[in-house]
Amino acid sequence: MRPDSETLEQRVARLEMSLAEISARLDSAQKPGPDRPPPRAVAASSVAGAAPSAKRQTAPRRPLPSRTAEWWLARGGALLTSVALILLYQYAVERSWITPLVRVLMGTAVGAALMISASKAAKRNASATEDAVGFREVLLGAGLSAWYITSYAAAVFYQLIPFSAARLLFLALTILGAWLALRERRAILALLALGVGFSTPQLLPSPTPSIPAFALFLATLSVVGLILYLMRGWQSVLWLTFIAFWGSAFTAAGLLCCVNVPGARGLTGSVEVARISMTLLVLIAGAAMTRVPVLRRRLLSAGSHLYTEPSRSRWSEGVQKNLGRMLTVLTGYSRGSAFDSPALWLITLSTPLLVLGLMQGIWTSVPSAVWGIASLLLALIAYRFALVPKSSDEEITHVEVAATVLFSLAGVLWIANSLGNRLLPSSATIISAASLHAFVTLYYLRASQFVTARRIGLWTAGVLLASTIMNEAVLHGPGPHAVGVAGTIAELATIGASTWIWWTFRRQQATAAFPGIFGVAAYIALMLVDARVLGDIWPPLVTASYAIAGTALLVSARGRADARALRRLGGFTLVVVVARLLMVDLAGVATIWKVLLFLGCGALFLFTSHLLQTPRESPEPAG
Repeated sequence: MRPDSETLEQRVARLEMSLAEISARLDSAQKPGPDRPPPRAVAASSVAGAAPSAKRQTAPRRPLPSRTAEWWLARGGALLTSVALILLYQYAVERSWITPLVRVLMGTAVGAALMISASKAAKRNASATEDAVGFREVLLGAGLSAWYITSYAAAVFYQLIPFSAARLLFLALTILGAWLALRERRAILALLALGVGFSTPQLLPSPTPSIPAFALFLATLSVVGLILYLMRGWQSVLWLTFIAFWGSAFTAAGLLCCVNVPGARGLTGSVEVARISMTLLVLIAGAAMTRVPVLRRRLLSAGSHLYTEPSRSRWSEGVQKNLGRMLTVLTGYSRGSAFDSPALWLITLSTPLLVLGLMQGIWTSVPSAVWGIASLLLALIAYRFALVPKSSDEEITHVEVAATVLFSLAGVLWIANSLGNRLLPSSATIISAASLHAFVTLYYLRASQFVTARRIGLWTAGVLLASTIMNEAVLHGPGPHAVGVAGTIAELATIGASTWIWWTFRRQQATAAFPGIFGVAAYIALMLVDARVLGDIWPPLVTASYAIAGTALLVSARGRADARALRRLGGFTLVVVVARLLMVDLAGVATIWKVLLFLGCGALFLFTSHLLQTPRESPEPAG
């Protein structure tokens, strides 16, 4: 067909095919990827423009990153060469070719060679995350490990240097590893250095430890860990420092507590100097760890290049998000928690309590009321911080209010434990004080936005109520003076606080599950206390009191649409009354009292039925 005789549609189609061929030739010069179809497919899709495009097929993600053959050969060759050198070294040692001094020098030279090789290796990629481990990091970590092992062998195996010198070498290597971690921006180097540093007392133990020297050693490691967290924001480094420091500090406090016990490890120097050094360490480290999470946020918000947010891998981000969800369930605070929220909440709230507990272990002769007063002072300081917020971070204010409630609760319990057996039995004093604290906390925070602080009061009341039910139903039960008058008063205080919680929070949608649980549990606890107290006087009184309580609940719920819980509790109580009549009173009560009890309960049931069938008259409207 001649071009002149072509229609307009045919010309347009021919032009589209020409454009498609040109585009296919251009695409053929590039390597087709998984998301780019071959040239023919492009041409076909261009011609058939009206046809719907097929869904692109994405390649399945591999569980392990793909590496080239050269990468695997290099790693495998390095591993096999290291094994061969280790075997050669072992062969030379067995034949006494290498003396202990030569072995130590060889270990030092190997560490230096690894460090030099690491400096020649390629530096970190700009897009790599700070928790990634590459060939350069492997060499640096291997060099540090070689020096650690050499120092350990020189002190433990060959006795070339004393243990004190080996500990100083470990401390110096830890500082070196921290400096390398800052320079290389690699968290793995910091974890290696701090992990070995905090393990030094276990790796190089002393038969007569010196607490002041240990306190100085521990303070240096803690400062290194906190500086690394402030500058780089590595959560793993902060948690390692926190856990390792308090574990080591409690171990030292245990040595001070057992210093006068026969067979215990002896200490170098004066015990009083050791107590003072540990006290200074605990107070300074506790203040630093309490403020470090808040200070990190403020330094990060300042925008300085010295304090940056680390680039995390997908795995670490997933772990942090899961921790954030768990923290939301625990605290109830769900207004945009950040990556450092677990550290902000848990470390800030727990560190002051750990300080006071450790101080009580160090100074065992001081009464516990002193630590209770100190805890109340901490609660006052936290309250003052909450009243005058220095930043617009709402989460910090929530933490400070929660700290006020938590520290005041700990102080009340410490003081109540100190006053125990002076005014009332210790358990009764503690229960009464905790119930009063829960009531005061919830009374002032019942309509506030501080969910975590309110939950502390709810959990306190819930634990006390559960312990009351457990104490009455399992541990003691009915019996002569099983709990005592003071214990009964304390349990009634707990029941009263729980009943108030049910009555106050029953209509709040945010806490819809808690009020019903508190109401039912408080009523069950009251029934158990009633059974114990009246059962000691005369068992039929228990059944009579249950019958009166059940009918009173049913009558009070008559004609009220929002009193379904009262009707259910009343019906449950009357079922218990019938069960006691048939199973307890019928066999254990004299005949005349049995007749009067059955007759009284029956008459009460009939009267209650009559009242329930009679509709309640509504008040007449005003004229």
